[in-house]
Formats: sequence, C-alpha cells, structure tokens
Amino acid sequence: MPGYNPMPNNGKIVKEILDTANSPVAKMRLYSTGVAPNNLLDNGEAIAGQKSCLACGNCIDACPVVLREADKIDFQADRNSLHLEEVVGDSCIRCYNCVKACPQVDRPIKMMAVRNRLTETVLHWWMAAAYILTATTGILLYHFRGEWDPAGLFSFLVIWSHRTGAIMWLATPFLFFFIDRGHFIRTIRGISSFGSKDFAWWKDRFKFWFGGGQRNFEGEYNSGQKTWYYLLFGAMLIMGVTGLWRWIAGPSIDPDVLDVIRTIHVFCAYFIDVSFVYHFGRKAFFRLYRRTRHVVRDSWSVN
Repeated sequence: MPGYNPMPNNGKIVKEILDTANSPVAKMRLYSTGVAPNNLLDNGEAIAGQKSCLACGNCIDACPVVLREADKIDFQADRNSLHLEEVVGDSCIRCYNCVKACPQVDRPIKMMAVRNRLTETVLHWWMAAAYILTATTGILLYHFRGEWDPAGLFSFLVIWSHRTGAIMWLATPFLFFFIDRGHFIRTIRGISSFGSKDFAWWKDRFKFWFGGGQRNFEGEYNSGQKTWYYLLFGAMLIMGVTGLWRWIAGPSIDPDVLDVIRTIHVFCAYFIDVSFVYHFGRKAFFRLYRRTRHVVRDSWSVN
C-alpha cells in the first residue's frame, strides 16, 4: 500500500482504529504519506505526525453526528480533526465520512475505510431488497389474493417472490457470519449485553423527550438501538417461523390454528413495516431536516 512503512502490522493497526467507535480521521491523517511517512508504531493508541491539520473543516461538514452537536462548532478554530474527535467521542457511528473527506488522508487508507464495512453495507441493501420484495408481495397476498386466479401465473409469481424474499431475509445472519466473521462477532457482542445501564439510558431518554433533559448517548450500540434490534429480529424470527409453518404444513393445519398463525404473522409484518418506516425516516428525513435547518440558520446569520 503506497505511503505505508512495510511493517506487517500496519494494516492490522488501521483496521483496529477503524473498528473503534471514535472519530478516526485524526489518526488516519497522521498515518498518511507526507504527514508521518516514517511511522513505526506498534499500535494505534499514540499516533504522532509531522504536519498539522489544515483545519479545512471537511471532516466537520461530513460528519452526521455533528449535525446533532452543531452548537459546539461555532468557530473556525474548531473546524479541525482533533476537535472533531472531542465533539464526537464515542458517539461515532463508523460511517468514515470524515476519513473520505479529509484531503490529508491517503487514497489507499480511504479505500481501506470504504472496504472495512463493505460486507455490512452490501447486506444492509440485501435486507432492504428482501424487505421490499417480501412486504410488497405480502400486501398483495393478504389484501388482494381473492381478486386473481389462484392457479394463474401471476399468483404463482407473487407467492414464490414472497417466499424468496423471506428466504433472503432469514439467510442474512448466516451470510454475515460466513463472509465477515470478525464484524459479525463484533456486532453480536455489541448488541448482546443488556443490563442496568440500558434501563438507566431509557430513563434518561424519557426525561429528554418529556422533561427537557439533556440528550443522552446515541453512539454505536446505544440502548435504544439494541432494544430496536431485539424487537425487530424477534419479530423477523416469529414471522419466519410462522411463514415456514404455513408454507410446509399449511394444508394439514386445523383452520382455527391456521387463523391464529396468520394473525401472528401479519401482526409481526405490521410491526416490521412501522420499524422500517421509522428507520428510513430517522436516517433520511431527520438528517435532511437537521442539515437544512443549519444551512438556513447559518445563511440567516450571515445576512
């Protein structure tokens, strides 16, 4: 990799930094050619370089976490990589936008950052495609199935598209495990612990929503995110089991029992629909709202 000292552990160190929930741009900048060309560190804890940050503010503008903390970036002197680390702290969501936006970070390091979570990104879109396929065909089957010939081609395509989407969905964790076992284990460890700190987090969150308290931790694997994962994957598991049950043993199941299974399946589907609408809205619309609000506010202050 151009710009790297040929030490065998350099790639390992960079990966270690990228997998830590802290803004990595300052360390990646100081690991780049022209800044620290003779870096001989054995780990990523204390990187030192020879050139200071340009303070261009690219990393500040690219960081989605800063959108929630924009009042802490009021001065040009604050628009640098080290201050970004201070503001973001462990609320970093490991999107690596800061690394990709920094003009002092080597392109090979930027490409390593892009590749570091490539499996997660691909599987994220895999799940999105599976959800759209399953949800669309599920709505057709539940609400409009009586309006077409059950033995026709359209019915056949809808039914098997629904089953294909469900299989894609249920296969996601297995694909994650076999393709990128390291990040799979990291994810499981991140969401598996739930205890008194998580209940305290929810208590503070309700204070923030209804009592005007301070915003609590919103970084990677926060208690709200973990709760959402539990509910979502629980609903997916129940929906998968009930769907497979109906698919494999449907004709032999008592009609009353079949109605109960169908009701549970549909309830879980509605819950997942609401969850995905919220997820998309929070990721897209809320972030767009915050960015637009800051642009309008800053433009108004200039005028």
